[in-house]
Amino acid sequence: MGDDFEDRILLTIGPDAAFTYLSDVQNLPGHFAALRDARLVASDRVEVTADVGGTRVEGEAWLHLDNAARRMTWGAPGPGDYRGELTVHDAGPGSEVVVRLHTEQAGGVDVQQGLRDSLQLIGERLGQA
Repeated sequence: MGDDFEDRILLTIGPDAAFTYLSDVQNLPGHFAALRDARLVASDRVEVTADVGGTRVEGEAWLHLDNAARRMTWGAPGPGDYRGELTVHDAGPGSEVVVRLHTEQAGGVDVQQGLRDSLQLIGERLGQA
């Protein structure tokens, strides 16, 4: 069952430019608040280091990009069944970024706040509308 979270932000830059930036693995720590490092180790695998509740966590996640749909999906194996999706849509002269997260672990308030923090970072880097 678990919990699902969703939030969105409008940006001043176009959807192709936004998706190109957001889907670059090297840029992930700059817009996911808890992520400290991300390294592509295979075409669909990423090694990550994150700060989870003040604890440093290292692990591996899967990552899939659908450039045509401007959609990035990811997840991490384990009991938390953590997974997410980022989609960039056309929104007039700019774009809309929608992020959805799912987790089986407790801590919904923290997850929602982390999602808001991440979208704020995206807005600061790419120009919030």
